[in-house]
Amino acid sequence: MNKLFLSAKKEILLIIRDVPGLLILFLMPVLLMTVVILAQEYTLNNQLGKTRLLFIDESRSAFSAMLLENINSSGFFNTDTLAFKGVSLKEKANGLIRESKYPVCLCITQGDSIEIISDPALSGPYRANIITPLKYLVRALQTRTIIERMITIPDGDMKALINKTIDESVSRLPAAKESFAGSEKAEIRPTAIQNIVPGFILFAMFFIVIPLAASIINEKHEGAFQRLRTLPVGFGVIIGSKVLVYFMVCLIQFILMMLVGLWVFPHFFGLPRLEIGNNVPAILFATIASSLAAIGFGILVGSASGTMAQASLFGSVMVVMLGVISGTFLPVYVMPKAIQVLSLVSPMRWGIDNYLDVFIRGRGILYILPRSILLLSFFIFAMICSIYIFADRKT
Repeated sequence: MNKLFLSAKKEILLIIRDVPGLLILFLMPVLLMTVVILAQEYTLNNQLGKTRLLFIDESRSAFSAMLLENINSSGFFNTDTLAFKGVSLKEKANGLIRESKYPVCLCITQGDSIEIISDPALSGPYRANIITPLKYLVRALQTRTIIERMITIPDGDMKALINKTIDESVSRLPAAKESFAGSEKAEIRPTAIQNIVPGFILFAMFFIVIPLAASIINEKHEGAFQRLRTLPVGFGVIIGSKVLVYFMVCLIQFILMMLVGLWVFPHFFGLPRLEIGNNVPAILFATIASSLAAIGFGILVGSASGTMAQASLFGSVMVVMLGVISGTFLPVYVMPKAIQVLSLVSPMRWGIDNYLDVFIRGRGILYILPRSILLLSFFIFAMICSIYIFADRKT
């Protein structure tokens, strides 16, 4: 046991002395997660950042006035109107949009004809998020106008009665409520933070592949393994010390991500607090399984790589690819079917799904047990392959 702790002490000293490696391990994943969450919350959330809309009213009708009022009260847009200055309003609007001052313009011409002009540089999903609410608002008002015309009756008493009946019927309609699939006792509401933090926990854990592989490769090239094996120190002690130290690194990464979600986002950015539920044993079990899988991946890459360049390139590219297909940056369900199937064999996705089940769906150890067993099996498989590689190379 003393040999294990001495070997672990050596690993800790190597990590502490490598300042760039410390930044990669702890700071880079936190900064990347912060940027992604802030981009989603502030750019796509209408409550935090409304879309600027240019409104052109050449009709000057009751319909256009009502439409402008509905748009302003919808909460989706910050609306600016364009005054006539001796040029075509539509031509002026096109110029403003081409200059990227507005992403979209709603133009109402004579006869209440509607035209929506958008910037061609907008991405498809973002354009859809802007255009779809506008179309619904226009169609709703057009439908309402048609109905009002149909029920227009010369007799004032009858018209008042019909309007009163409609208003009373509308007031009695039940409000649409939003709920989320899960256990009946679950009170956690899914947010961008709830969905993104689990992905970046796994992303950070698997990024230990770079310093872990570097440690193994340096010891192989410098002959440290050969010198240690001349002493009464088994190969299990050497690898076990790395597992122990980097397991603590993964725990620190997990704690950092939790602190950012629980404290930094709500206090500094006014965002919702990360909710993790109260099933601490399940969280701990998921973290242990994910950490060991990430460590196994790092040791396997370090064992199989001949140079630092190989390990850094392969390891970093694989981590990013696994992150992309596993749901770190985008939900898996929005990806093509082939990518969804491919992600099923990704250990990073197993870990992400475990955290999502515990954090959002309120599930416990028994439910995450199958994926946790897969993660632990991946760790054992990686360790067996690494030992075989070292034995084959006689290093």
